[in-house]
Amino acid sequence: MIYKKLLPLLFFAFLAFFWLDQYFGILPQANITERRALAEKPALDISFLDPFPRDYEAYYNDHFHWRNALIRLNNYVNYYTFKQSALPEKVLIGKEDWLFKSGFQLDIYRGKFQFSEKQLQEIAAELTRRKSIVEESGAQFYLSIPPQKHSIYPEYLPNNATKINEKTCTQQLIDYISKNTDIAYIDLFHPILEKKVQSDTLLYYTTDHHWNDITALLAAQEILSRMRQDFPLLEPISFTDYSFPYATYDGMTLAQMLGIDQLVKESIPVLTPKFPLRASDSLRTYPPPHDFPFKDDYVVDKRLGDTLLPSLFVVRESFASATILPLAEHFSRSFFLFDNWKHDFHPAIFEQEQPDIYLQMIWEGLIFNLLKDPPPDAKW
Repeated sequence: MIYKKLLPLLFFAFLAFFWLDQYFGILPQANITERRALAEKPALDISFLDPFPRDYEAYYNDHFHWRNALIRLNNYVNYYTFKQSALPEKVLIGKEDWLFKSGFQLDIYRGKFQFSEKQLQEIAAELTRRKSIVEESGAQFYLSIPPQKHSIYPEYLPNNATKINEKTCTQQLIDYISKNTDIAYIDLFHPILEKKVQSDTLLYYTTDHHWNDITALLAAQEILSRMRQDFPLLEPISFTDYSFPYATYDGMTLAQMLGIDQLVKESIPVLTPKFPLRASDSLRTYPPPHDFPFKDDYVVDKRLGDTLLPSLFVVRESFASATILPLAEHFSRSFFLFDNWKHDFHPAIFEQEQPDIYLQMIWEGLIFNLLKDPPPDAKW
């Protein structure tokens, strides 16, 4: 008899506690980083009520008071008990708790996605078109592709992440460009793999898909080394000019997506110059497009003041962020444009800047954005 009374009492006590916590904040709030916009509260239209229940349910599911806490609890149980990803379509849990991007980026590594001959021709034609415009202005065009973590540390991928085709679409594109165009391609795959063999230092983050500052400096060094063949005034980048003190942070992007960022830690090498920086921010800027989500990252413009050195224009994404500091110390002007991963050409800005060097720097996991119409499932 007591159980029949106790169960309703516990239920009403739970509802009362939920109400009190919702309005008075008794429990600490859990934060979840999601790579999407949450559903907005729908307007109530008496004249057309059909979609309202469905839309309001979506809104409530996204804003339920204990939603983040329950998602985080579910993620903890999956990660620590079963070593399973709560978002298998986005994040892959590898060996020794390494996290990798799954989805289309995993398809690239496995060779599941392959460029067709038509797609290779389209990309090559577009890059050649850009190269022609750049060279008509008297500048030099370069292409560089930062590799995915999968390509550098495949030994930490789970055993079921097997190759379907040994040649990836990245290698397809590099081979095609090398054989059918005269585009100056700057290889970063081999130097990074050589650095991995020569050193025990990690070159990518374990809880994020990016390379770390050590690898970014290596990439800047390789890029500058190739450009010096055409621009002898450029001075080489030396690793001895920089130190890499380590700092510890909560888990990064992939850990945040799983909701385990507060439980896992990442030791991060921080690129630190041993010399006073010479390059300064320019006062000149460009207004970002309407509704551009990363306004502060749209344009980074550095000026060195040495007019004898060539100027640099880079279309980039986050992989180039840590290369900005060392590269800016070697060019009269260094202009970095982030266009929300579109990797367009932006002729008006290029014409305004009139650089001596144009670098298209696109992460391996986003090379499908060089197509006019990427595959429907191709996304981050």
